Amino acid sequence: MFNIETIRLLVLAVLFAPVAFAALVAIAGLSGYRVARRVASLGALLHLGMTVALAVPSVFVLMDRVGLETKAIKAPREFQPIFVPGDPSLDSGSYETTWNLFTVANGPSELPPSAIQFFVGIDGLNIWLVVLASVMTYIAVLVSHGSIRERAGGYYAWLFLLQSAIIGAFLSFDIVLFYIFFELTLIPAFFLIGCWGTGGGRRDAARKFFLYTLLGSLFTLVGIFGIVLTNPTPVSPNSPSKHQYMILANSKGQILFPKAGPVTFSISKLMQNVSTWNRTHAEKLNRATLLRIEATTAFEKANGKDPKIVQQAEAELKRADVEFQTVKTDRDDYKSLQYWLFFALIAGFVVKVPLVPFHTWLPATYSEAPVAVTLLFTGILAKLGTLGLIRIVIPLCPDMAVQQGLPVFGFLGALGIVYAAFCAYAQRDLKMLAAYSSVSHLGLLVLGTFTLTAEGLTGAALHMVNHGLTAGAMFALIGFLAERYRTTDMNQYSGLIGRFPKYAFWMFVICLASVGLPGLNNFISEMLLISALFTPETTQAVGYGFGVAAASGIFLSAWYTMTMLRKVFFGPLLLPPQPTAVPPRDMQPHEWVAFGLPAILCLILGVFPQPVIQSMRSDVNIIVRQTDEARARLETEKSLSR
Repeated sequence: MFNIETIRLLVLAVLFAPVAFAALVAIAGLSGYRVARRVASLGALLHLGMTVALAVPSVFVLMDRVGLETKAIKAPREFQPIFVPGDPSLDSGSYETTWNLFTVANGPSELPPSAIQFFVGIDGLNIWLVVLASVMTYIAVLVSHGSIRERAGGYYAWLFLLQSAIIGAFLSFDIVLFYIFFELTLIPAFFLIGCWGTGGGRRDAARKFFLYTLLGSLFTLVGIFGIVLTNPTPVSPNSPSKHQYMILANSKGQILFPKAGPVTFSISKLMQNVSTWNRTHAEKLNRATLLRIEATTAFEKANGKDPKIVQQAEAELKRADVEFQTVKTDRDDYKSLQYWLFFALIAGFVVKVPLVPFHTWLPATYSEAPVAVTLLFTGILAKLGTLGLIRIVIPLCPDMAVQQGLPVFGFLGALGIVYAAFCAYAQRDLKMLAAYSSVSHLGLLVLGTFTLTAEGLTGAALHMVNHGLTAGAMFALIGFLAERYRTTDMNQYSGLIGRFPKYAFWMFVICLASVGLPGLNNFISEMLLISALFTPETTQAVGYGFGVAAASGIFLSAWYTMTMLRKVFFGPLLLPPQPTAVPPRDMQPHEWVAFGLPAILCLILGVFPQPVIQSMRSDVNIIVRQTDEARARLETEKSLSR
């Protein structure tokens, strides 16, 4: 139905086209800001068209995959990206690539080398984020039309480079490649804040943002290499030339414990390796525990019998004890290392979200950055943090995600929901109100993610898209006032519904979507996230407190949002002093697109969310299966230790 090679080329085009647009717009900027603006708008629109052309076949394949998996005997336990450039397969894919960036180490000739690869592809978790990135970049370009006139070529060029780095991270299935793109986002963001910020402290804000997020990312880098080195490819002990993934028993039912082979940087293969080594350690411990129980029972039965039998039973018991202590020490050491690697991995992602209390870079950055840049930060850059949790942290540290995820980061998410909501209510600057509102909604996303249920993970994956639309559109709408009056101070506005009725209409639509009005997009994802907090498994683990905090966040969101609408749009007319002699007009043609496009998408996702949910289901189920296996493994260990 689709030409596979053409779509693989389209994946590369969507990734690298913004780099070409950045070069073109930088050259166009030499002819003035109007030329740069036209080229940037055309480039962003062309990229949006390419992204839609990529999304249509991808969604069809992903939805078909769900139907095929329901009929399959063995469901996949690792991510299986489609349309992978460099894939040797000519059909839908072997879910691998042959494009090596560089080889890290060579092992025996019969084993593949350890190589960092240019491994990018499409799955249900990233396709909608790529579409979101394209939509938000186009809106950011439109919103910048009236406010960016100095060095416009450089400004739009950095916007496109930021877009390319974000999309690269979204598409990456090699963990080092993901980290490279993840870090590359810092450079365009630094220059966009420091060079085109709106306040006197923009350089300090850019430096604080760069250093703060870099520090968190360095911890993540340590965690990445720790995971890679402690989870090498498992190789069959009988035949070193054959790799053995997820198989611990041979055809005779005997346990075959694998040995360590070459390391891998593929996220999919790392998921296999982590699962295999966890099962290996757990199976060894279970066997050693049962052998010790049997030896203890035999020793107790031997008491009072022939001294030879007693001596043999005692020797067997000592051997069982020694083996048990050795295996238990190995398992405890492995779990202890995974514990620290889990917290190291997650450090860079919770800063990027940001999750309270790792959000202290946010006030200065959002107050100083141009509105279009804050739009990209909250709309798509923050999603690198949430995707990192779902793509890397949970799949590669499933045991620790089960043990520590909800108690620690679920608590921080619940705290962030309430704390950021009250901070939003206290703000008098519209940009800061929207920024803290975003932190509150992302706290709900993180909280629902660590329930590790199908509802919670589906809601989180969907809410990344929904929140990106609503939060990004909110900043675009705030840019309307910033462009006309050079201020976003809420106390200087009143009665705008009479002065700008068309603008007020779009603001009401986005605000209603943000507070989760039924029929608009946030309602679906927020209900999924909250329902995950009231499942029996979740309430037995942490009670009803997190669910109450999440539900209260919806109420608090409506409280501060409706308070803002009442102050700014109703009452007697109040406007700041006009920066120009010409009275500002209501909506411009480009603003109809910038505000109307996300509003229409909010309505479509609110009424027809099923195609998005269906395309995500296969990848969500992969994570659920892995965490369910980890939960069962931990429960077994706990019961045997009693």
